[in-house]
Amino acid sequence: MIKCLIKLFIITAALTSTSVFAVNCQRAATPLQNTICNNANLHWLDDTMTNVYRAMLVYRDAGQVHQEFEAWEKSLGECASDDCIERAYYTGISRIADVPSDFSWEGRWWNTSAANVSGGVIQFSHSADWSIIADIRIWAGLNKDEFTAEARKLNGMVLIDNMVDSKHCKVLFIPRISGAIQAYSNADWGCRLLMPSGAFIDGRYVKSDQDPRPKATLQSLEIFRDAKVDERFRALVGDEYQKFVDTANIYIYQDDIDNIGATVVSMWVRGAANTRTAIIMYTANDIWAARIEPDDKGKLAFSYFSTQGNDTAKMPRTLAEWKLRYLSQ
Repeated sequence: MIKCLIKLFIITAALTSTSVFAVNCQRAATPLQNTICNNANLHWLDDTMTNVYRAMLVYRDAGQVHQEFEAWEKSLGECASDDCIERAYYTGISRIADVPSDFSWEGRWWNTSAANVSGGVIQFSHSADWSIIADIRIWAGLNKDEFTAEARKLNGMVLIDNMVDSKHCKVLFIPRISGAIQAYSNADWGCRLLMPSGAFIDGRYVKSDQDPRPKATLQSLEIFRDAKVDERFRALVGDEYQKFVDTANIYIYQDDIDNIGATVVSMWVRGAANTRTAIIMYTANDIWAARIEPDDKGKLAFSYFSTQGNDTAKMPRTLAEWKLRYLSQ
């Protein structure tokens, strides 16, 4: 208990120290800070260092991590050029992250942080002393793309800074002692322009021949908050249950215009928001749900389910008005 309290004190002290936050470019007051703020690559590295430092305060000995950061910060202060600052960041990130020296990169890696009906797979191959090939597939709903890059090995990490079709996207892959990889990209100004809409390369990657993520349910997605409601919905929609899960790529709360105290969640698939969409409305006693998707001939088909019967004439106003957004009748 005492050790936990000491660690909590160290983490709190470290996180409230102004020196460990990313450079505030609105208040840059030194040549070093201004140099970082006027160079998009250095600014990204500064944000990455901050994220890595905060994570390592939790995963490693917080006191040791803080000491290492302070020592690194002093070495960074000795830099007076872009190249020196960049090298210092890569060296510092590698040290703070406690990068293993004998990491096995080759294989297929899955982004376990990606949202439902989204994902990312990276195949690392042709590993050499200073380089490795990365074949990347990223998707978000129906939006998807593939990329290839010859990445550099740097301080035990892998850096992509010369991706095919983009000279601006940079991704830093940091290996963890656990065997996973953490990816950080310059999404704010570089990779965002390259990636499919709504897709991200950032996240935690695990090596596996197949997607290691557990199969999603409406409860695991927190559309339903308890197992009993999820079970009732499964019984109501039967084989259509998985289709609702597969539609929940983006899902948001919606107003209950019937004013019956219901929870309402609408959902859709990126890249097909007007053709693959669904809505679920439920109270403590009843459930209403509807889904729209193309049929075999490409025509939009409407499906309706309710614990009060499937008569669409008695459909709640919330669902009726939702339906009119996509179908005229």
